[in-house]
Amino acid sequence: MSNDTGRRSGETPLTPIDWEQENSTDRTVPWRFLLFAAGLVGLWLLYRYTNSHGIGVVYSWRPTKLTWLFRVSLLALVCFALPPLVRNTRRNRRYWERFRSNRLAVVSLVSLILFAILAMVGPALLGRPATDPTVARQPPLLFSSKLGLVTSTCVGPTVNGFCHGSWTYPLGTSTLGQDMVLLVLSGMHVSFQVGVITAVFMIPLATVVGLVAGYSGGTVDTVLMRYVDVQQSVPAFVVYLIFVFLAGPSLFAFVVVFGLLNWGSIARLVRSEAIQRREEEYVEAARSAGVSRWTLLRKHLLPNVSNTVLIGTTQKIPQLILLETALTFIGIGDVVATRVVRRHDCDRLVGQFLHGADQGVVDLDDTRRRARLHRRRLEHRRRYVARRVRPAG
Repeated sequence: MSNDTGRRSGETPLTPIDWEQENSTDRTVPWRFLLFAAGLVGLWLLYRYTNSHGIGVVYSWRPTKLTWLFRVSLLALVCFALPPLVRNTRRNRRYWERFRSNRLAVVSLVSLILFAILAMVGPALLGRPATDPTVARQPPLLFSSKLGLVTSTCVGPTVNGFCHGSWTYPLGTSTLGQDMVLLVLSGMHVSFQVGVITAVFMIPLATVVGLVAGYSGGTVDTVLMRYVDVQQSVPAFVVYLIFVFLAGPSLFAFVVVFGLLNWGSIARLVRSEAIQRREEEYVEAARSAGVSRWTLLRKHLLPNVSNTVLIGTTQKIPQLILLETALTFIGIGDVVATRVVRRHDCDRLVGQFLHGADQGVVDLDDTRRRARLHRRRLEHRRRYVARRVRPAG
């Protein structure tokens, strides 16, 4: 009788796994952490070099604390997010076949890629928007404005007292003479920074807290979730307002505060998913086979809760970008870093638009006020004339 007795024909034999060896190898430092540490050392050397020579690097016109934090966040994404995506080519090919069948999803992906490329490369190639009052308030291409609204000269053609837009400034200029194309690219750059940095903060914190709480249960779950309750009871928005009151607006403080204090809802989603997954048969089988807790969390639970983390993060990032824009618009954001149009600038632009469209529209309040004053003057004059010509006796 052969050793294959009892097996079905064509069935491959099962390969035994030495879980003690697997658990011991899991305690070694992964190469991604080593690569991340080497990248941090390289960024630190680059920081020392730029500070000692007083120069900037290609990516940013002026390296600031936010710029260096953004570079560290990009390094973290490259070291920890890209390897799992490119490791399993067969799975990626299967996902891509399903993904490209949805045209709307493909268009959205292309739009996000273009946004990321323009946000990263645009400011470095085209530079910072310069202030030139001589070309302030230029109209966009295919639009025109009354010539009196342009402070000095009209860059485009002038027809019948109106200044028309030109390809020199396709989106026009601001009240300070800044090219709106460069301002848009600058705003995209800031939005991209906010999204990347806050995501790098929120994803590991929410994943670790939610995964450990959901799998461990008991006292660990209670302590971690009570901390999340306390954190959510004091919103990150309030903490940022306190910081603005004490130290002034700062985009660096915004991304740090919201990145560290705005992940509670994502952690709750991860915890709920982990509670469901820990009762699955494959988790029980791995636990019965002697898999260590760290290996079970990393290889069995973490891949199955990653979708929940990504969905929660993609919902948070647009909210934070809109919140940062709104705070800057009302004057409590970092206007120097964002270079967006503030509220009084917007009011000025609206007033200029209304003034330019005032060709056939009369200001009723001013007209009524002038009419009342004119009637009052006529009445005084009529009474004065009546007293002068009144007959004697």
